[in-house]
Order: sequence, then C-alpha cells, then structure tokens
Amino acid sequence: MSYPPDHIVNQSGPAGVLKINYGMGPDEVVEFYGNDQNPVVVFLIHGGFWRPTIDRSHLQLLSAALAEEGHYIGLIEYRRVQGQPTQYLTDILSAILKIKDKKIILFGHSAGGQLAILAAREIKNCIGVVAASPVADLVAGELENLGDGAINLYLGGKAKDFQELDPMRVSPPKCRVEIIHTENDFIPKHVAQNYYDLHKSNHENIRFTLIDNADHYTLIDPRGSGFEKLIKVLADMQKVSSGEIK
Repeated sequence: MSYPPDHIVNQSGPAGVLKINYGMGPDEVVEFYGNDQNPVVVFLIHGGFWRPTIDRSHLQLLSAALAEEGHYIGLIEYRRVQGQPTQYLTDILSAILKIKDKKIILFGHSAGGQLAILAAREIKNCIGVVAASPVADLVAGELENLGDGAINLYLGGKAKDFQELDPMRVSPPKCRVEIIHTENDFIPKHVAQNYYDLHKSNHENIRFTLIDNADHYTLIDPRGSGFEKLIKVLADMQKVSSGEIK
C-alpha cells in the first residue's frame, strides 16, 4: 500500500534529545524526548506488522508532539527478525528496564499494541497501557490474513501454537488497559474488541473506545483528530496513579 509524501508513515524526525543503547545491535535503542524529571515515562512501541522494513521513524513526530505536551517519551526500536517472535518482546522489556524509579505507561500501535499488552504484564510499575488498533487476537488476525500472512511470518508458524504471545490467551495486565480502535481501519474491529469482550466482566480497568470517521493512523498522527483523545487518556492515567482522581 502506498501513501502520499505527507502521510505519517512517510514522515520522520526530529530525533530524540537522548538515545540509549540497551543491546549491541543497531535496532536495540531507545530515543527519549521531553523532560526527564517527569516521574512517568511513556514508552511508544511502533507497529508495521512485525516486519523488518518498518521502523520507529514514523512515530518520531508523535514523540516530539507528546513531549511538547509535557510527557517524557521513550521511543523504542526493537529487532524485527521474523520467525523469532520471542525476541521482539525480550527487546522491548530490555529497553523499558533501562529506566529506574519511574512509573511506566505503554503505548502500542497496531502490531505494537500486541507487544504493549504483553509487555505490561511483566512490568510491576506499569500504570497503564494504551493499545491503538491492536492485533490483540492473533488467531482472529490470522483468519483475516492480516498483512498478507504477517502473523505467520512473525511467528514462524500458526497462531494456535504460540499462545504465550497471543493477548487473547494469556492473563491481562493488572494495570489500566485502554483499547482504542478506529471506524475506518484495515484491521477489523473484532480483532481488537474480542480482547475487550473477553476481559470486561472481570477487569474493571479495561475500556474500549471506537473513534468515528478515523483511520488506522489517526492515533499516531499529531495532526489528526485522535491526538486529543490520546492526550486525555495519558493525562487520566497519570492523575489516577497520583491519586488526583479515582
């Protein structure tokens, strides 16, 4: 699929004010934006159907815009070697664990939403996860042939054989979970909503929001209508964590 030059997937920069290596490889890096005195760091996990050709650059504008709103942002890059699916999550957790003594919010878009949900289960100081148009049901996504077989390429096999990497088949994070989907999305709504429907009865902190008249990229484009929604969700998570609201 091709997009015009001004589309967010074709945008990049500015770079972060600080870049930290959490491993030896060129993709094992985190870029930080904003004031590091903020007690909360929001880590962004990009999507791209787990493919090696799509990196974090298209989230740099969002990172910078969120920093301007007062957030401290960590934009994670991770190795994307298809057929080695556990490496993706291992890298993300390694990046997050570089930060000590701060509360954590995870934002994941598309395939990054799947990774964010899984990572949040492993982080004790995680106060919230925002999964935007997430591939939260790998079996359903496989049946839809998302990304022309992207799930099978990522896993190196069938989704049913990787239950530990399927958000639908593991316990949810203990923190607040915001599932946000868009009306005009090439990821079918049920691939995200199945996760919400499974957990809503016994997880009071899980929510599902559908944004009308918006597409798959609305929540990662600071020029789009979804940016205000994202700002509000992040602010609410931090207020609840600080005890300002219940």
